[in-house]
Amino acid sequence: MRILLYHKNLHSVEKNILERASQRKHMLKKTIIWDILLFILLSIGSMLIWIFSPILAQIPMLNVFIPVRVSVWEHLKLLYFPTFFIAFIRYLFMGNLQKGILTTYAQGILLAMSMMTAGHYIIAGILGKLFFLTDIIFFYFSMLILIWYLRTHADRQKKSSLSGFLVLFLLTVCFFYFTYHMPIEIGLFQEITLQSQ
Repeated sequence: MRILLYHKNLHSVEKNILERASQRKHMLKKTIIWDILLFILLSIGSMLIWIFSPILAQIPMLNVFIPVRVSVWEHLKLLYFPTFFIAFIRYLFMGNLQKGILTTYAQGILLAMSMMTAGHYIIAGILGKLFFLTDIIFFYFSMLILIWYLRTHADRQKKSSLSGFLVLFLLTVCFFYFTYHMPIEIGLFQEITLQSQ
């Protein structure tokens, strides 16, 4: 009798594991379109914004969303705002299926922004100067880290997006504030010179 009960419990555990694996595979297939959209927006859209930022900066209300100075903080806008936009669109469309999606995006954004900032200062420390090419490489590396994070956590959502919403709201307020007010005198906000070779 005990052997039968043990076998039945083992069978139900196996069934649960298979069901969870199937759900994870289904969720990853369903969400890949969002990751592709984010990849396109970041890889092409951000570069276009960077190239045309001197022209776009002449429209005052766009200054929050584009780099208005050549600093690490301003470069983070290229990563942050496209991802922020996709995060809220995804939340509107899939918030009932992925209740904690904003929290996952907030974590991914913080990770990618940290990687981008760290990469900038590591290269500057090692080489003693900054190159345009290395800046672009670290931007794309951070972008891939962000998409990898979102991909691997697509099926591990928390129950609420509230903490993610608060983090994204706070970051957005910081970008708004430091665009229009004199930044604190620390390296993150200081103008940098990028060399082409």
